[in-house]
Amino acid sequence: MKSAVTRVWAHSKGISHIQPKPGNFYYGSCGTTLYAAVRFEAGVGATGDDLVHLQDEGSGLQFFRSTPSAGWRFVRSDTFPATHDCSRFAPVALARQWNCS
Repeated sequence: MKSAVTRVWAHSKGISHIQPKPGNFYYGSCGTTLYAAVRFEAGVGATGDDLVHLQDEGSGLQFFRSTPSAGWRFVRSDTFPATHDCSRFAPVALARQWNCS
């Protein structure tokens, strides 16, 4: 799951050397829909462009959704300053489990 979500975000942002920050990957489901929230950091081999993208947007929570028919897709980033309100992008029960409501 982590690698699939990371690939989706890297592809949507045109960057390649990223990884989830340790302790900053949250996921769960509601029915058949999967949800994830993650903060990314530079990975091995990160380029200057990768670092700029991470500086601009990657430090905030990134939200994803997966359905059986569509697979994982990037939904949106949290705002700056951060709202810490995952319930805008995931079911309230999940946001509470993630301590992000």
